[in-house]
Parts: sequence; structure tokens; C-alpha cells
Amino acid sequence: MKQERVELLPRKPRIKICGLRDVATIAAMEGLPIQEVGLVFAPSKRQVTAIEAEELVDAIHQLNDETARAVGVFVNHPLEDMTLLLQHVPLDVVQLHGNEDIQYYAQLHDVFPNVALWKVISIEREREYNHQEDQQINEEQRIIEELTPYVPYIEAILIDAPGGGTGKPFNWGAIATYRVVADHFELPLYVAGGLHAGNVAELMTSYHCNGIDVSSGVESDGKKDLNKINEFVRKVIEA
Repeated sequence: MKQERVELLPRKPRIKICGLRDVATIAAMEGLPIQEVGLVFAPSKRQVTAIEAEELVDAIHQLNDETARAVGVFVNHPLEDMTLLLQHVPLDVVQLHGNEDIQYYAQLHDVFPNVALWKVISIEREREYNHQEDQQINEEQRIIEELTPYVPYIEAILIDAPGGGTGKPFNWGAIATYRVVADHFELPLYVAGGLHAGNVAELMTSYHCNGIDVSSGVESDGKKDLNKINEFVRKVIEA
């Protein structure tokens, strides 16, 4: 598995295209500045099996002079099953969306030290994040305290709308709060949730994030659309 890790302050955010299900689409992304490709193992219309994933990961690892990383997306996947899967599917990153406890992270990190772990935090759309300064500091400190036990085991923080893959954005007011938290830990911050070619430039000009994660925003009729992928990447480059 690859040893590369996320650069904390890249000139442009890293791009992750998530929810791929076929080798042909992955191969067609050759040459695009895409650093991560996501495969969904959690129950979803984009879900892939471990057997399918072996071929897909091989295709991902051939992209861009073999620099692209394969990311597996999981929600409360039993640890025993995860261990068995990682023995057969050479994922570079495990993205955890569920309620996995510290012991889960610690055991995965110990058994698979070359597999990066990303902790996903769901952001409530209705929640107000425009606090007074003292309230903002308290909120940041609360999140820092909650995340501190996980930090020895994680490579990045990813913030997303609840449920993930819904195509709906969360309250972007939360990004500034989590930017402070990520900087406190010197961790990269990825943003997902409802991104598409029409709003990614606004995200990049209004907020600083180290990575952007898109899935439904580059689909047509539930399938990945190469034209939309190209347009999304172009908007990121131009922003």
C-alpha cells in the first residue's frame, strides 16, 4: 500500500471523486488532477463488494503515474469484517462515517499502519454556527476535546452532510470552526456534501479547505458522468 500522505497546505485542494463502480470510468479519469477515488462499501446505491473492489482499486492505482489513492467508505463496519477486507483489498485510506469508537481506530491503526484513517463528522444543516466570539471559541474547544483521543490515529478530518452521498450541502458556516480545529491538530480538512461544478468555486473562494469530495454532483441519472467530472475539475483548477 502507498506511503503517501496528504499535504497539509496544498496550493489547490486535493480532489476526491467518490462512489465509483466501474473500471472504465476510473480509467477515463487518467490525466485529471484527482488525488483520491472513493469506493463505497456502506449500504448505498453506489455500494461495491470486496470482490468488485479488488479490480477497482487496481484501476485506481494505475491513475496519474500511480499516484492516486483508493479510499474505502464505511459506516460502522464490523472490525472483524474490516480486517478481512483489508487483507484482500489494498485500500490506501479508510473513511469512517459511523460511530466507531477509539478502540476501533486504534486496532485498525495498529494492524494496518500503512492504511490512513479519515474521521468523518456530520454537520447539521440547521445548526447555527455564526456565534459571538466567546461562543465560537467554546464551540471550537468542545470539538477539539472530542477529537483529541482520535488524533493519534487519523490522517484527516472530513466534514459532510448527515448520511453522506445525499447531494445536499450542510451549513457552510461550520467550515470556519472546523478549519480552526484542523489547524489546531495540524490535520488536513476535507469538505463534502452537495458539491458540484456550480458551487465549488464559491466554496474555494470563501473558505480554506485542503480537500474537496464530490459524488452525486458529478452524476447523471445515478451514474458517474465524465463530462461533469471534467467540468468539476476545471472549476477547481480555475478557482
